[in-house]
Amino acid sequence: MAESHSQVIGEPGSTKRVDEPVRYDDEEVIWQGSPSQLVNLGTYIFWGIITFAAAFGLLLWNSGIGRSYGDALDQVIEYAIAGTLVFAILSCLMAYLSTRYERTVITRNKIKEAKGITSIFRRELFCEISDITDFKSPPAGLIGIFGLSTLVIETHDDDQPIISIRAIPDRDALIKLLLPVWRKAKMDRKGYFAE
Repeated sequence: MAESHSQVIGEPGSTKRVDEPVRYDDEEVIWQGSPSQLVNLGTYIFWGIITFAAAFGLLLWNSGIGRSYGDALDQVIEYAIAGTLVFAILSCLMAYLSTRYERTVITRNKIKEAKGITSIFRRELFCEISDITDFKSPPAGLIGIFGLSTLVIETHDDDQPIISIRAIPDRDALIKLLLPVWRKAKMDRKGYFAE
């Protein structure tokens, strides 16, 4: 139903490695995930209505409304409706693939956001955990019905001042997992990366 591909690697609230100093080469993955396809629900509904209206219009046109018009107009109408159907399918496919290939990976040092369907168009952005300034939990809206929510992370990073982890299950567990790592990174790096 509301399948979101997320995986919590560490235990929320775990103090397993909190006392150890932060190592800059520690790339142990503590969380990774991608948004649920429910973020595209509006796109699917919109293009579904357009597709239904176009198919219904084509059915009416072929049932006899188009007989009194010339062949040229008949072809224009059929091509316009066929083009609308193709565009609707491509738009839904693009929305699906864009969400499918959006991935966020959180390690003990970095947050990596990867977006893009192919390696040619893929964009990968990295942010240090110590650059995080705040966590925000916006209202879930309609995806909240399915148990999903969004986490917004504000940072000092110039490339990605706002990181939005969309439509994930159990946002609070992710925050509980990330807070000790963030606090420890801030304390250990205070001398090097002070605000």
